[in-house]
Amino acid sequence: MLEAERAAVVAAGRRLAESGLVVGTSGNLSARSGDLIVVTPSGCSIAVMDPDDLVVVDRAGAVVEGSAVPTSELPFHLAVYDATGTGAIAHTHAVASVAVSCLCEVLPALHYTCVLLGGPPRVAPYATFGSDTLAAGLVAALAGGRQAALLAHHGSVALGDDPDAACERLELLEWLCRLHLAVVGATGGAVPAVLDDAALAAAADRFGVVPPGPV
Repeated sequence: MLEAERAAVVAAGRRLAESGLVVGTSGNLSARSGDLIVVTPSGCSIAVMDPDDLVVVDRAGAVVEGSAVPTSELPFHLAVYDATGTGAIAHTHAVASVAVSCLCEVLPALHYTCVLLGGPPRVAPYATFGSDTLAAGLVAALAGGRQAALLAHHGSVALGDDPDAACERLELLEWLCRLHLAVVGATGGAVPAVLDDAALAAAADRFGVVPPGPV
């Protein structure tokens, strides 16, 4: 069942591991096809998983196929699918993203490529992993067309039409977080002037994407 989605999720896991964005069993991935969702299992390293390791659930979270327990973050995967039209979700505990999630409520627009994430990513308030509170906070952080967000003291999340696209956005978000840390490190903690709405709208126009909405 959902062989193409399984293969795409496995490939995405390898990609994130090769990018250095996952350690051990941290992070999870999913891909949606209609009312069914392929999701990584709990306690499994996404760097070495096989298609048969994955679990298929319905939109209510009930297991349709697979013997493993779905990731503990299944509640936020389900909530994001309910709230958006995305086809895939990627989540990791990448170091720069976690660090910035402890410092900001919104990642400042220091580089114009943030428009490829739907605008400057917001930071969802801290909540216990796997909780409905975390899921609600993430959905709010993604409102208005955002394609990525940070989870305070936790990690990063990105959306995409497929797992590969979600990974590409997750990698960009981690790069933007590393840039932020480099800037505040060089300035002793101060954040310089950021790109304004007009600059971001112009960049979005050049990329052919929707201009960012309100922060």
